[in-house]
Amino acid sequence: MLKKIFIFCIFLFTLSLFIAGGFLTYGYFYITRDLPKLNQIEDYKPDAVSQILTADNEVLAEFFDEKGRRYPIKISQVPVMVRNAFLAAEDASFYKHPGINPLSIIRAFVTNLVKGGKQGGSTITQQVVKNLLLTKEKSFERKIKEAILSYRLEDVFSKDEILEMYLNEIFFGNRAYGIQAASQAYFRKDVSDLTIAEAAMLAGLPKAPSASSPISHFNKAQGRQFYVLDQMRKEGFITQEEYINAKNEKLKIYKSDLNKVSYAPFYVTEVRRIFQEKFPNYNIDLDGLKIYTPLNIKANQMAERALVKGLKEIDKRRGWRGKKDSIESVNKEEYFEKYKDILTKEVLPGDILPAMILSVDKTKNNINFIVGKQELTINGKDFLWATKETMPDGSLKSVSPIRDLVKGDIIEISFVKEEKGFKPILDQTPDIEGALVLINPRTGEVVSLIGGANYQTTQFNRVTQAKRQPGSVFKPIVYLTAIDAYDYTAASIVYDSPRTFRVNDSYWVPNNFDGKFLGPITLREALQKSRNLVSVDIISNIGVESVIRYARKLGIESDLGKNLSLSLGSGEVSLLELTRAYGVFPAGGILADTVFITKVEDRNGNVIYDYQKELANSTRQVIGEDVAFIMSYLMKGVVDSGTGYRVKALGRPAAGKTGTSNDFMDTWFVGFTPKWAAGVWAGFDTKKLIGKKETGGTSAAPIWLYFMKDFLEYEENIEYQKEIEESKEASKAQGVEFKIPAKKKAPNFMPPPDVVPYWINKKTGVKVEKNTPGAFLEYFKKGTAPNEPMGNEESETINYLEQIDL
Repeated sequence: MLKKIFIFCIFLFTLSLFIAGGFLTYGYFYITRDLPKLNQIEDYKPDAVSQILTADNEVLAEFFDEKGRRYPIKISQVPVMVRNAFLAAEDASFYKHPGINPLSIIRAFVTNLVKGGKQGGSTITQQVVKNLLLTKEKSFERKIKEAILSYRLEDVFSKDEILEMYLNEIFFGNRAYGIQAASQAYFRKDVSDLTIAEAAMLAGLPKAPSASSPISHFNKAQGRQFYVLDQMRKEGFITQEEYINAKNEKLKIYKSDLNKVSYAPFYVTEVRRIFQEKFPNYNIDLDGLKIYTPLNIKANQMAERALVKGLKEIDKRRGWRGKKDSIESVNKEEYFEKYKDILTKEVLPGDILPAMILSVDKTKNNINFIVGKQELTINGKDFLWATKETMPDGSLKSVSPIRDLVKGDIIEISFVKEEKGFKPILDQTPDIEGALVLINPRTGEVVSLIGGANYQTTQFNRVTQAKRQPGSVFKPIVYLTAIDAYDYTAASIVYDSPRTFRVNDSYWVPNNFDGKFLGPITLREALQKSRNLVSVDIISNIGVESVIRYARKLGIESDLGKNLSLSLGSGEVSLLELTRAYGVFPAGGILADTVFITKVEDRNGNVIYDYQKELANSTRQVIGEDVAFIMSYLMKGVVDSGTGYRVKALGRPAAGKTGTSNDFMDTWFVGFTPKWAAGVWAGFDTKKLIGKKETGGTSAAPIWLYFMKDFLEYEENIEYQKEIEESKEASKAQGVEFKIPAKKKAPNFMPPPDVVPYWINKKTGVKVEKNTPGAFLEYFKKGTAPNEPMGNEESETINYLEQIDL
């Protein structure tokens, strides 16, 4: 009987084992039927920040998706001490277990059962599986899948590879994913520079990034940090002394910086647009690219300062526009709350700030006001510029801040530096706009670009997006066509005389800016004095189509309009187009593609694009070197003796042309040195009169001068310091006494061998001897020459009326 019972029990046990095995086998295959494949992470490429860099490899901007920043790094770049902090916090036996830790799971289960907590028992391997392969669902089935996948993951990847995935994937709060992003977000340093205390602080965050954020909940974050330090000490990762020092270390925590653009926002926006157009198969927000640009931050800062300074000057010549706002209650707290975003920022000289009027003393001619928390006074003698206002028709209206302002009014002020400190002055934010661009004409590299006075106010890029009438800045293209294709010379006599042109069935009577006529003059004088009638006469003789053809040669692609008024700049173009076109002259007739991106690297450092390799194919000879020099020499005269005379204060060889559109709505100065080409535009976005005396020479040229003076001095100083260091090294190598080298003169426009010099009479264009009074050295293309003297070099003024059918 007992034997039968024993056999029956054995049978039941065997049957149970069989059934249990069947259920386990079925359960295993059921659970694993839809398990993710590990090959999903065999080529693990986490999303990564793309960076835009300057010519000096400084970070201009970073692009990332809405989740936040991530900078993937290799495990070898993470110090052992930092790794140990995370092992102590999350999985001290990581290098010993096979993917899951049964003891940790049991311990967590018991703790949660007894204390009612939510302690987890997941290993680092399990967390990698959960983050990369599974959903966030909380269920028994998902935990089993997690365990199975963890075992499999450990068969495919090494422990270091798994830890690398973990450190690159985890979320730290503050929109930082991965250890490198967290290190930079909270401590503004590379992970390799973290201290033990900082590493412990970061290691404590992944458990509850928001609840234990050191920015908003420092005490909780410090509690987690101390826990991690305790664990590091228990595991033998740090000594007792290191433990004590780390607990006592005072940490500097930085606030969240979600700004993607650090410098030059107009430039960065243009780079992003060009990149997406040129490389459509890459995602600039996710692919971890490095995009190099030719931007010079120092130059861009100088350009911005020059533009703002010049626009303020124009704006103040237009007069005062009155109060900015008003707070009827004259409540200081209300005022501060309303403008705290501006008032709490660091104030620099020249910054414009809102101030609230506290009282106006008409007897003493004083305005008393509060700016921020400080009460100050301005006297009427310090804002004489504000006693007029420009009306829409250009006339000036008399105004008086002392008379018109009352307490509670909001005005704008700034501070100017004096010997005894800073003095407040009445100011206003210019409503006029402007733009500036600097190009290396031989390479096409855009070194600086300011698309407007304030990117925060408007992101419209007036260098690349705005198209306006250039006025007389277009005239050099007319002159170029005449010289290169129709054998005009700088000494050719042209006629600045009144005339009427018939255009189809109507008549057009152009005029000069000053309403005067000079009669017969040389082509040089006509350009220097920007005579409109001469330009119209030339284009009527050589044809509008010829001028458009040369404009296209110089890279101008905008629709220009086939009419005689093109000679006066009626066709709308962008500032970038014109500046690039002018760059052909100092570049010896070479037109280069416009370059905003010089190199692109993928996340592994592989070069995707290198402009240097394409440079030979992206530059082309569009006009001869001879005529390029002749044009440079002609336009140098505009600066030396013409409408651009203000630029002569640069103290270096420079050439260019001023321009003013109809009704004084756009002002331009585009110019160049032997090495650089730069353009400036100033005006309103909605076309309207700037002022009846606001021309390219008075409005745009000073901005160009402010910038180029600072930039060229900066560039020359860098080159000079480099020359000194090279001279020192050479002296040391030769064993001779070092002597400071003399500063080199600024380069001049050098004539190529295929131009012919002649001395001419500057007024008549007739060939003369070198020592003749009024003699001027002019250059000519081979095959052209000045007129020979015929006894009487003075020509009579010719005044005639000419009708031309277009």
